[in-house]
Amino acid sequence: MISADATLFDYRPGTLLRVTGEDAFGFLQGQFTNELRQAAGSATYGLWLNQKGKILADSRVLRIAEKELLIASEVSSVAVIRSRLEDYIVADDVVLTDETATTQGRLLGGTQSGAIIKQLLGAAPAPGRFVRKDEILVYGGRRLPGESFELLGPGKAMAEIRRQLVAQGATEASAAEIEFARIAAGIPSVPTDLGPGDLPNEGALEESALSYTKGCYLGQEVMARLKNLGQVRRRLHVVHGRGAPPAAPAALFQGEKKVGELRSVARRKDEYVAWAMLSLINFDPAHGISLEPAGPADITVDHHG
Repeated sequence: MISADATLFDYRPGTLLRVTGEDAFGFLQGQFTNELRQAAGSATYGLWLNQKGKILADSRVLRIAEKELLIASEVSSVAVIRSRLEDYIVADDVVLTDETATTQGRLLGGTQSGAIIKQLLGAAPAPGRFVRKDEILVYGGRRLPGESFELLGPGKAMAEIRRQLVAQGATEASAAEIEFARIAAGIPSVPTDLGPGDLPNEGALEESALSYTKGCYLGQEVMARLKNLGQVRRRLHVVHGRGAPPAAPAALFQGEKKVGELRSVARRKDEYVAWAMLSLINFDPAHGISLEPAGPADITVDHHG
């Protein structure tokens, strides 16, 4: 159940990849979409793009020390991120160590989450920073509205921290409940909602995940062109419906015209919410959309999407 005070969700992270070596920082700075020139203790959100500027994965990059960084992603696959990096390691002194399989995750959200983290770990991380106590890492989350934190660590330590979180009054939530809250709050997930066919700007990630001043990185030229053009032809929107949710992906229509595609979907009782990638050219925001040509326009669209 989602609690306004403290919600707890257990998960297996998609990626925890340690990057070390003389060239570790410089190499990642030239691959990641956001600025990594931060002091040790920083936790920077950003994307891994291909040469066409399309999204392969997202993650935080945690700067442990000058020549040691961690790539952490709740959902994006370590196989995708590792392969993307290995394709560009040529003569660089960079070592990738995959720690994903031995790592567990806990998501803690709600109005009391910061106070609970501070009580258990001694401090709650400021935005853009992480806190480490013994084997536990904590940084600010992006999957729930309001304040939330992601905790990572090995199994034994995470079992103990989970016990302590429950003792502090955290209410356990299911994956379906977390998904409903995430989508309803307008928070896209990579690669489900934005993936290898999509540009960051189509999901409004340009403010949180891109740097336009850091210099060259893979996909940067495409991002600069998009910034200058100022517009994309498609954009993610949150949509709502009643009854049994459709299986995603699914085509979406207005009249006979296809206007987009349903991405992730979550259900609560007799309603569902979903992310939909909609054409800004074909889609008429004054009308609903349907799952079949000329079908009932019973799916409504959030116009802030």
